[in-house]
Amino acid sequence: MESFKTEGVSVYIRPDGILHIHYDDVFLTIEDTKRIFAFIRSHCPWEKSPVYLTGGSFTSQDPASRKFNGSEEVTKHCSAIAMLSTSMAQKIFANFFMRIIKPAVPTRSFSTEEEALVWLKNFETVDLVK
Repeated sequence: MESFKTEGVSVYIRPDGILHIHYDDVFLTIEDTKRIFAFIRSHCPWEKSPVYLTGGSFTSQDPASRKFNGSEEVTKHCSAIAMLSTSMAQKIFANFFMRIIKPAVPTRSFSTEEEALVWLKNFETVDLVK
Protein backbone atom coordinates (compact mmCIF):
# COMPACT_ATOMS: atom_id res chain seq x y z
CA MET A 1 0.00 0.00 0.00
CA GLU A 2 1.43 3.36 -1.02
CA SER A 3 1.32 6.14 1.56
CA PHE A 4 2.35 9.75 1.96
CA LYS A 5 2.22 12.31 4.72
CA THR A 6 2.03 16.05 5.16
CA GLU A 7 1.46 18.13 8.25
CA GLY A 8 -1.82 17.04 9.84
CA VAL A 9 -2.62 14.01 7.69
CA SER A 10 -1.42 10.63 6.43
CA VAL A 11 -2.87 9.25 3.20
CA TYR A 12 -2.92 5.61 2.14
CA ILE A 13 -3.61 4.53 -1.41
CA ARG A 14 -5.12 1.11 -1.00
CA PRO A 15 -4.86 -1.53 -3.75
CA ASP A 16 -8.67 -1.98 -3.66
CA GLY A 17 -9.19 1.60 -4.90
CA ILE A 18 -10.11 3.10 -1.53
CA LEU A 19 -8.34 6.28 -0.45
CA HIS A 20 -7.72 6.22 3.33
CA ILE A 21 -7.18 9.64 4.88
CA HIS A 22 -6.08 9.69 8.51
CA TYR A 23 -6.09 13.05 10.30
CA ASP A 24 -3.70 13.59 13.20
CA ASP A 25 -4.84 15.08 16.51
CA VAL A 26 -5.08 18.58 15.10
CA PHE A 27 -7.43 21.53 14.74
CA LEU A 28 -7.71 22.38 11.03
CA THR A 29 -8.26 25.88 9.70
CA ILE A 30 -9.57 26.49 6.20
CA GLU A 31 -5.99 27.21 5.09
CA ASP A 32 -4.86 23.83 6.47
CA THR A 33 -7.78 22.05 4.86
CA LYS A 34 -7.19 23.56 1.41
CA ARG A 35 -3.45 22.79 1.65
CA ILE A 36 -4.19 19.17 2.59
CA PHE A 37 -6.80 18.82 -0.18
CA ALA A 38 -4.32 20.11 -2.80
CA PHE A 39 -1.66 17.75 -1.45
CA ILE A 40 -3.99 14.73 -1.62
CA ARG A 41 -5.16 15.57 -5.14
CA SER A 42 -1.56 15.94 -6.34
CA HIS A 43 -0.74 12.43 -5.08
CA CYS A 44 -4.00 10.60 -5.81
CA PRO A 45 -3.84 8.17 -8.75
CA TRP A 46 -7.61 8.34 -9.36
CA GLU A 47 -10.04 11.01 -10.43
CA LYS A 48 -12.70 9.66 -8.09
CA SER A 49 -12.65 7.00 -5.36
CA PRO A 50 -14.35 5.81 -2.20
CA VAL A 51 -12.84 7.68 0.76
CA TYR A 52 -12.25 6.22 4.22
CA LEU A 53 -11.72 8.89 6.91
CA THR A 54 -10.14 8.26 10.27
CA GLY A 55 -8.79 10.66 12.84
CA GLY A 56 -7.20 11.06 16.19
CA SER A 57 -9.28 11.52 19.30
CA PHE A 58 -9.00 15.31 19.15
CA THR A 59 -9.20 16.00 15.41
CA SER A 60 -11.41 18.99 14.68
CA GLN A 61 -11.85 21.76 12.13
CA ASP A 62 -13.27 25.22 11.85
CA PRO A 63 -16.69 25.81 10.21
CA ALA A 64 -15.15 26.96 6.91
CA SER A 65 -13.15 23.72 6.72
CA ARG A 66 -16.24 21.59 7.32
CA LYS A 67 -18.11 23.47 4.60
CA PHE A 68 -15.19 23.11 2.17
CA ASN A 69 -14.90 19.36 2.85
CA GLY A 70 -18.57 18.92 1.97
CA SER A 71 -18.38 21.12 -1.13
CA GLU A 72 -18.72 20.04 -4.76
CA GLU A 73 -15.02 20.91 -5.25
CA VAL A 74 -14.08 18.12 -2.83
CA THR A 75 -16.93 15.62 -3.14
CA LYS A 76 -16.68 15.39 -6.94
CA HIS A 77 -13.58 13.27 -6.24
CA CYS A 78 -15.45 10.95 -3.81
CA SER A 79 -17.76 8.15 -4.91
CA ALA A 80 -18.65 7.64 -1.20
CA ILE A 81 -17.34 8.71 2.21
CA ALA A 82 -17.06 6.43 5.24
CA MET A 83 -16.02 7.87 8.59
CA LEU A 84 -14.71 5.71 11.41
CA SER A 85 -16.30 7.01 14.61
CA THR A 86 -15.04 5.19 17.69
CA SER A 87 -15.32 7.97 20.27
CA MET A 88 -18.28 10.10 21.30
CA ALA A 89 -16.55 13.21 19.89
CA GLN A 90 -16.02 11.51 16.51
CA LYS A 91 -19.65 10.35 16.42
CA ILE A 92 -20.85 13.88 17.14
CA PHE A 93 -18.64 15.29 14.39
CA ALA A 94 -19.75 12.63 11.89
CA ASN A 95 -23.44 13.24 12.62
CA PHE A 96 -22.94 17.00 12.38
CA PHE A 97 -21.14 16.64 9.04
CA MET A 98 -23.82 14.40 7.56
CA ARG A 99 -26.82 16.43 8.82
CA ILE A 100 -25.58 19.99 8.44
CA ILE A 101 -23.05 19.86 5.58
CA LYS A 102 -24.96 17.18 3.65
CA PRO A 103 -22.29 16.01 1.20
CA ALA A 104 -23.64 15.22 -2.27
CA VAL A 105 -22.27 11.65 -2.16
CA PRO A 106 -23.27 8.67 -0.01
CA THR A 107 -21.76 9.29 3.45
CA ARG A 108 -21.94 7.07 6.53
CA SER A 109 -20.35 6.71 9.92
CA PHE A 110 -19.14 3.32 11.16
CA SER A 111 -17.97 1.92 14.48
CA THR A 112 -15.51 -0.54 12.92
CA GLU A 113 -13.01 -0.38 10.07
CA GLU A 114 -14.27 -3.67 8.68
CA GLU A 115 -17.85 -2.39 8.31
CA ALA A 116 -16.67 0.83 6.68
CA LEU A 117 -14.44 -0.93 4.14
CA VAL A 118 -17.09 -3.51 3.23
CA TRP A 119 -19.56 -0.69 2.54
CA LEU A 120 -17.02 1.36 0.54
CA LYS A 121 -16.23 -1.57 -1.74
CA ASN A 122 -19.72 -1.11 -3.24
CA PHE A 123 -18.59 2.18 -4.80
CA GLU A 124 -16.59 2.85 -7.92
CA THR A 125 -13.04 4.08 -8.37
CA VAL A 126 -12.62 6.14 -11.56
CA ASP A 127 -9.19 6.34 -13.18
CA LEU A 128 -7.63 9.67 -14.06
CA VAL A 129 -8.25 10.82 -17.59
CA LYS A 130 -4.93 10.58 -19.44
